[in-house]
Amino acid sequence: MFGRCLSLKRYIIYLLLFLTLTSCTSIQINIDKTSLKKNKKQILKDFSPGDPEDLRNYIENFDLNEKTFIPKSVELKSIKALNTWHIRTKKDINYKKWTFDSPFYNSDIPGDALFYVMQQKPWVNSRVILWIPGFGVSNMAFNFLKKFFTSEIEEGYNIVIYIPPYHMDRQKKGESAGSGLLSSNPLDNIKKMVNSVKELRTVYRYLENKKVQSISMWGGSMGGAFALMLQSLEKFDHLSLMIPVLDWNSFTTPESVLPQYLEAGFDKNLIQAAYALISPVNYKLSIPPVRIQIEAAEFDQLNPIKKTKNYCNVNNIKKFNIYPSGHATILLYKDVYRDYEKFLLSLQ
Repeated sequence: MFGRCLSLKRYIIYLLLFLTLTSCTSIQINIDKTSLKKNKKQILKDFSPGDPEDLRNYIENFDLNEKTFIPKSVELKSIKALNTWHIRTKKDINYKKWTFDSPFYNSDIPGDALFYVMQQKPWVNSRVILWIPGFGVSNMAFNFLKKFFTSEIEEGYNIVIYIPPYHMDRQKKGESAGSGLLSSNPLDNIKKMVNSVKELRTVYRYLENKKVQSISMWGGSMGGAFALMLQSLEKFDHLSLMIPVLDWNSFTTPESVLPQYLEAGFDKNLIQAAYALISPVNYKLSIPPVRIQIEAAEFDQLNPIKKTKNYCNVNNIKKFNIYPSGHATILLYKDVYRDYEKFLLSLQ
């Protein structure tokens, strides 16, 4: 769900390939490898990596809590009707769009922090799932994601869905989902990711002020990275992750790109130290392992399964499911939704 692997206009093509060649793992691996190549192409496009000294200064003074701090007095900027992303259910759902100020972005795109809201109960004493999708999320993705939402609604949760910068309402017309989020400038990339955590922390504080009973999270790929950073700062009831990004270095600085950075005055250690600031492997879990689920892809080329297995072992996460898919095709497996539903039921 990063590196345009979930530029979801391609999902129809992937689905046809999947239905035709379900036993051919090489197809799924090649889809992910194509995404990695596109990552490289995006990074090298208009190559302008910035000043290495600026990056060093940012690293030296970095504190995630300080960079993302949100005071208790949080106000909505706007509330509008959400006319899309409706699910089939007998429950009475109130669909809204919430926006909050996001000073990091001064232009109309990506603009204010945006959340889609599916509310079925009054906020006071309600259970909420903060939903954080990955790179490339789109209206087409909803055809898959709605299965998760249906399970959550049936279990009585209110749902608040984060719309990442440069996606959906926050992207330019004619641009692909996520275009503008990733560049050749490491400092710019990291600031955008940190700002996303700050936007998420904003809605967390707003929900906290609404006196909700609990807040939990679902995070997919890039959204998984945001969720793991956020849980180190705030209190959450449970956490479900799907193909979470655990180490940004494997996405953003493939060996084939390093020569260009070296030429510009960067070194490998500096870049790795910078992306370590937003890599979840460097943040402790504050949620009990029994209340964490991770769903992973066996043939994931963007987020290697070995790293995910090791992360689960180190953190004693037992609810760990692996599917015979690649990063980009995991949503095509029905068991992903069934296992998530079972996880929700286990939390009662």
